Amino acid sequence: MRRPRLPFTSDRVETTIFHFGFRDIFYKEYQEEINRQQNIMTYLYANAVDIETTKTAEKVTRLRVACLRGKKFWVSAKLFILAIGAIEIPRLLLISNRVQRSGLGNENDLVGRFFMEHPHLWSGIYVPSDSSIFRSAGLYKVHKVNGVPIMGKLTLSDKVLRQERVLNYCVSLHPRLWSTPYYQSLGSRGIQSVKALRSAALRGSMPDHFGRHVTNVITDIGGLAKAACSKIQSSRKMKVFWLNHMSEQLPNPDSRVTLSDERDALGLNRVRLDWRLSPIDIRSIIRAQEIIDEELQRAGLGRLHIEMHDETPPSNLTGGWHHMGTTRMHKDPKKGVVDQNCRVHGISNLFIAGPSVFPTCGYANPVLTAVALSARLADYVKKLMSLLIRS
Repeated sequence: MRRPRLPFTSDRVETTIFHFGFRDIFYKEYQEEINRQQNIMTYLYANAVDIETTKTAEKVTRLRVACLRGKKFWVSAKLFILAIGAIEIPRLLLISNRVQRSGLGNENDLVGRFFMEHPHLWSGIYVPSDSSIFRSAGLYKVHKVNGVPIMGKLTLSDKVLRQERVLNYCVSLHPRLWSTPYYQSLGSRGIQSVKALRSAALRGSMPDHFGRHVTNVITDIGGLAKAACSKIQSSRKMKVFWLNHMSEQLPNPDSRVTLSDERDALGLNRVRLDWRLSPIDIRSIIRAQEIIDEELQRAGLGRLHIEMHDETPPSNLTGGWHHMGTTRMHKDPKKGVVDQNCRVHGISNLFIAGPSVFPTCGYANPVLTAVALSARLADYVKKLMSLLIRS
């Protein structure tokens, strides 16, 4: 079945394809193969609670492990690789502070900083110019090609990203039936200002351009009245695409993982996560929608109705459970926690695998890149181990 792309008339907006993997691949397809390997030992319910090093912290000697039922033991090895995610890795490094008081690998106060997520939110609608677009938009819903689930999304070209100085972004299209009065109210400045004021109130903050929002509410009684009537006239429906946005986040040193004073069942400090967005993170989402709207109208494909108008993060904005950046990669130890080989700066035998080493995060799901980096690290470690064995 042919699934065409939306026929834009310029190269500003593109269709990108998301491939979705299977989450159970390790315990279904690979489980038997892994079980057969004599050089793999897996310990379940075993929690790494401390990293022991030499007196100069130049080498890891062993890991201390504890179980919830009270068992404790040590694990010694020639090389150690941490692969427990971008929240637990900085936690373990910061807890391991017997030699380096600020935490292992944290001489330059970088461990836990630059925490990144992919901002996700539902906002706005795409109103096609013709109902036939719904029938020909099959590429933009989840479907299978050769057994692999895929989905088309709209994104901006590299050229536009550079020209506009915005972050990477994509949006997925989801068919919905919406009440006509509600759809009409999306263009209301008063409605948008009410939403901005409500979002700021829920966050306990003052929105940008507060005076302008109040003026919009006062001067747009008509738009507010339409919205109030939408439930009464809900039988009047029109088919639209609801928009789900997914965007890149600018690396921000104040967005970080630290240790709290609370303790868990093993007596370890719990994590304090302070996820912070920058104005450009929200501005990029707004500008991307404006560009897509321009190109839809240019091609005669319809238009977007944009709900976001200022840089206040909407109350429904969430992350995608894509934790990244807290042990970022850089060849300079003053700018990153690990080097180009994922080795923690200053420690000869400690490595990190996973998206915590990402210096930037793009907009796409991080697993493929994380797996590629891990495979690259595995090749490097194998070469390193062969040299250690020879010596």
